[in-house]
Amino acid sequence: MIDGLFQKAEKKQEFSRDSVLHAVAEFIVCDDQSLVVANKTTFRNCLVAMHPASTTAELPSTHDIKTYIHNAFIKLIESVKADIQVSFFIHVNAFSNVI
Repeated sequence: MIDGLFQKAEKKQEFSRDSVLHAVAEFIVCDDQSLVVANKTTFRNCLVAMHPASTTAELPSTHDIKTYIHNAFIKLIESVKADIQVSFFIHVNAFSNVI
């Protein structure tokens, strides 16, 4: 009955600092959460409860999340810029062949 309420993972994901960082950043961005949530004791306790063997160093801080989101945004902007340049180049070449 509750199977429809939860999204099932395709495969078991290995625990790593990068996977936790990505998941927490996605949670903060997609759910419009404050960056401060990453340093809240209750949130960090939830992360530890999901992986009891984790150390404090493996848990992302607000600074880690902010840096991760910033770098992901820069990569996105660079990708969009490259797509626009390619699109413009193709459009200009097509237009110059018509003239």
